[in-house]
Amino acid sequence: MWAMKLTNKPMNIFSTSKKICAGAALALACAANAQTFSYNNGDLLVGFRLTAGGNNDLVVKAGTAASFTNMTPGSTISIANLNGTLLKNAFGTTNNLSWSAFGCFDASYPDVAQQNTLFMTSARTDNSIQSSPWPRYKASFYANTVSKIEGAGTGAYYIGSGLPSAVNINQPNYLIESESWNVAPNFSYNSMVGVAGNWDGFGITEQATSSTFTSDGVPVRADLYWIVPGGTFVSHPPSSHLGYFELSTSGALTFTAAAVGSVTTPVITGITRVGNLSTVNFTTGASGTYTLLASSTLTAPKASWTVLGSVSGNGAVNSLTETTTATPRFYLISAQ
Repeated sequence: MWAMKLTNKPMNIFSTSKKICAGAALALACAANAQTFSYNNGDLLVGFRLTAGGNNDLVVKAGTAASFTNMTPGSTISIANLNGTLLKNAFGTTNNLSWSAFGCFDASYPDVAQQNTLFMTSARTDNSIQSSPWPRYKASFYANTVSKIEGAGTGAYYIGSGLPSAVNINQPNYLIESESWNVAPNFSYNSMVGVAGNWDGFGITEQATSSTFTSDGVPVRADLYWIVPGGTFVSHPPSSHLGYFELSTSGALTFTAAAVGSVTTPVITGITRVGNLSTVNFTTGASGTYTLLASSTLTAPKASWTVLGSVSGNGAVNSLTETTTATPRFYLISAQ
């Protein structure tokens, strides 16, 4: 896991169950910059920066995180706050961008079960295949990541409040900010994420497009996961798949909600063997059927692999076994 040191000064994190703008003097400042970037806990943000080089970051509000948990299954929406003009103002191109969608409910969230919940994307390596879901750990595991997410949101607010309002630069739903803003409370997106591109293990989606700023080329997708605290450091139930973002090479961003009954891609979490008994542990989603297959030849066609058994998805780590003397032995989990 990559780690970074943000600053030796304490982070100024605000509970956004209250308005960030508070106090007479600050209220006057907010009134004077009423059209500058705003942030509240529970907002889903999308951060952009050039993968290599560049002087600016871009932070865009996609909406409230809660709105993405209540979409009609299979429906698609456009993120109206992002467009090619805004990206071009920030970076001059849509090529070689790194981006991530993120949000959180902090420790002050009224629903105790949702406190320290994360909303995080994971990049797809193949647009047609869902990425592996993030595991769920106990709430304390996410406290540092929550503080970084809020640092990016409140940092953008403070940076924006110190800059003049301008279309396609600084508005309530987006902000082009300098990467040099890295002292509390003015943390830029880049200073919170770090050069290596991690939120304590949560990755950044890489955008690779055609060499010119046009609408042709291949879009990229990143899956959005709802990571409610649960499980332990031994048991890691998967997070909920909400759907995927798709960024076109022209800078248009859409979100498509997961279809009813969509199946979460399983991940084998461990294999143990005692005598002739092999036990395969794997994640499941809240729906679907998960089947264990085995073969003594890795390159054999998957249709020829032996079906050993199936379980129904229940959102937890499950296991299936095989008794065999065959060596070597290879296993895979299919989901449908």
